[in-house]
Amino acid sequence: MRPRLMTGTTVRRAFLPVVFVTFAFAAPAPAQQLRTEAPREPKYIDDDEMYKQFYDKLEELAKAGKLLAHDKLVARMKSGPAKVATTKPGDKVLAPEDVYKAAVRSVFIVGSVYPDKDGNWESGTYATAWVAAADGVLVTNWHVFEDLKPDEVFGAADRDGNVYPVTDFIGGDKTADIAVFRIAAKGLTPLPVASGHAEVGSWVGVISHPGDLFYLYTQGTVTRYSTNTNEDGKTEKWMGISAEYASGSSGAPVLSKYGAVVGMAALTLSLDAGDDGKNPARRIRALKVPKKGASRADDKKGDKKDDKPKDPAKPEPHPKGSTLQMVVKMVVPGSTVLKWIGKQE
Repeated sequence: MRPRLMTGTTVRRAFLPVVFVTFAFAAPAPAQQLRTEAPREPKYIDDDEMYKQFYDKLEELAKAGKLLAHDKLVARMKSGPAKVATTKPGDKVLAPEDVYKAAVRSVFIVGSVYPDKDGNWESGTYATAWVAAADGVLVTNWHVFEDLKPDEVFGAADRDGNVYPVTDFIGGDKTADIAVFRIAAKGLTPLPVASGHAEVGSWVGVISHPGDLFYLYTQGTVTRYSTNTNEDGKTEKWMGISAEYASGSSGAPVLSKYGAVVGMAALTLSLDAGDDGKNPARRIRALKVPKKGASRADDKKGDKKDDKPKDPAKPEPHPKGSTLQMVVKMVVPGSTVLKWIGKQE
């Protein structure tokens, strides 16, 4: 692919026989400037504990046979609109911290477990997902469900550590890199989805789980829109953003200043000085965290390590400087996401 409040003023005049006097009264300050409550204690996230708790509960669900069976999952992975009624965005501009507060409970971890040759359950991959409908409908990238191990099965967890089985795969598209699935949960808070395009230069925020750092919030702007013809000859549409994310962020919602989903994190392109001007789009998949034994880099190549014992008497050679110049963040545009989820109420 191709790399891939304004304050008003009221004036009152009183006319006297000889002189006139003008009195100006400033309008009250906006409500958000009058906040006096003490800041609340933030939620501290223990990444190791969250990771362990998620996979322990996922394994329990797998042993109990409560996760959608692998063969049924694969059979249901067919392209088509999910026909889910999504929520329309509001028209109130939110502060960045309020965007986070409104969205964070609607962001989930989606991950998998699979049995090894001895029948023991191993932790598989994980990525990011978000709520599209209150009755357990979540959205992530299609590639999260690709390249699966035999009998690999999935579940999802919210920020409070509640883990739910994936029970159905209900739509999406491989080219658009969108997957819509259902978990056994009710009463969730769906994120609104924008029907239009976020303007280039407009603010965006991303909540995701990069590199075992759960519920990380980054901010940036929309940098451009681009297209690419993939290896199947199909056209992909992308939105670029400057907000940071990395492996584990696949499917993360990209949010506007109205708190609406305007895109979904999908991949990164590394611009390297050693590319000799070649388009770096050959290194595009994937942002889900790779399975055990693989590198956590986006190109999934295993790290080569020297296991020989080191002689303390011999100094280590000076490491070469990195040739990495820039990492471009590629996002599925919100309009494309909406197309494959369904309709708006």
